[in-house]
Order: sequence, then structure tokens, then C-alpha cells
Amino acid sequence: MNPIIWTPVAKRSLQQTVDFISEVWNEKIVDVFLTELDSRIVQIQANPELAKRLENTEFRQLSVHRTVSLFYQNYSDHTKILLVWDNRQNSSKLIQNLT
Repeated sequence: MNPIIWTPVAKRSLQQTVDFISEVWNEKIVDVFLTELDSRIVQIQANPELAKRLENTEFRQLSVHRTVSLFYQNYSDHTKILLVWDNRQNSSKLIQNLT
């Protein structure tokens, strides 16, 4: 399994997502979300090509929850987590946040 590397943007976006979940729901839901996220990361470590590619890019999008996606990029020796994205956000900001 390739190691996972989190970009600073991915770390920030994860924290923002966790903060939002905590504010709107509660810590139990945060724990459920983080468990699901960890599970999805294990899946991409085992199968880095699991998620579909965004059109005309090397970025892959994996659903963590119906409202949250994980964007990542594969390399021969690691997988880089690029962004945790709330799918309800303005999609025009997506590519800007990925690059």
C-alpha cells in the first residue's frame, strides 16, 4: 500500500468540514464521518484507481458521503489527498481549490 500524503489545502478543508458537521449536528456524527473517511482512504490505498477521474485531469473523486467527496491524485510511490469537498458548494471553486 502506498502512503497517503495530505496537502495543506486538504487538511484545512477537512477541518472546515468537521467544524461544520460539529456545529450543525454533534460529535457522534463527526465520529461517524471520520470513520467513513478513514475507511475510504484505506480503500484507495488498496486500489488507487477506485475513483473516477475528473474529466481531462489526473484528479480522482471519491464519495465519502452523499454530500462530501474526497479528491486525490495517484503517484507511483504515494497517494496525495488534495481536498475534502462539500458537494453543495459552488462547483466553480472546485478546480481552483484543487490546483
